[in-house]
Amino acid sequence: MPIRTVSYGEFEIAVRPERNKLGAWIARVSVRHGDRTVVDIRPMTVQPEWLTEEEAVRDGVEWGRRFVDHEFNTPQARSWVTERSHAEIWFRDIEESGNSEPSS
Repeated sequence: MPIRTVSYGEFEIAVRPERNKLGAWIARVSVRHGDRTVVDIRPMTVQPEWLTEEEAVRDGVEWGRRFVDHEFNTPQARSWVTERSHAEIWFRDIEESGNSEPSS
């Protein structure tokens, strides 16, 4: 089957649709960053089976994008405690300054 490639930021997602032994379509996915292969996988666990080649390609591309976002594009999360602390400091500073509007 022909390999379909999609650029996603600095990454290249390559999807090769294949038929499994039951005749359903599945996607083999490879993600590259420059010359380095980040992941080359065809999940051997339970995975979606599709009726058409295009559905398998779309699923493979979506899986690749989710993988890149999760592994490389996830911003560092701050806890709600930290967020609340920043908000309390901001409100305190505004009240102490006597201004109803924050300064730029």
